[in-house]
Amino acid sequence: MRSGVLVDSNVLIHHLAGDLKAKKIVDSVEGGVFEGYINQIIISEVIFVFLKLSTKMNVYHLKKKPDIIRRTNLDKVYDLLGLFDELPSHRDITVMAKEIMHTYGLLPNDALIAATCRHYGIRRLATFDSDFERVDFLEIVRP
Repeated sequence: MRSGVLVDSNVLIHHLAGDLKAKKIVDSVEGGVFEGYINQIIISEVIFVFLKLSTKMNVYHLKKKPDIIRRTNLDKVYDLLGLFDELPSHRDITVMAKEIMHTYGLLPNDALIAATCRHYGIRRLATFDSDFERVDFLEIVRP
């Protein structure tokens, strides 16, 4: 079992937008107060939302403008993501996510995040998403 907290993408996105509550969580990880974890789902969501917000383009238009994606500076995002330990995906997590979707009514990405926590023995999840409150094996850390 790992002590620490998995930090949901919405906390990291809020942090990038200057939210002080989200900043407290990131500062706690950066300062060594607790270990912070992320997975590939969280990484993808953070980068995707950052691209949409920074370019002010929807997905349909952004896909057709690869030069804009190439020119978008992602250093700030990758620096933030680099503060966290990235937990690798595993087939067991994928299988577990199916059960979690069925049991708790979570959407696929959220189910994969919850399954990552269960697989790695992480009990705490920092999130603004109230859907995770239905998951009885997680303690929600409110930023």
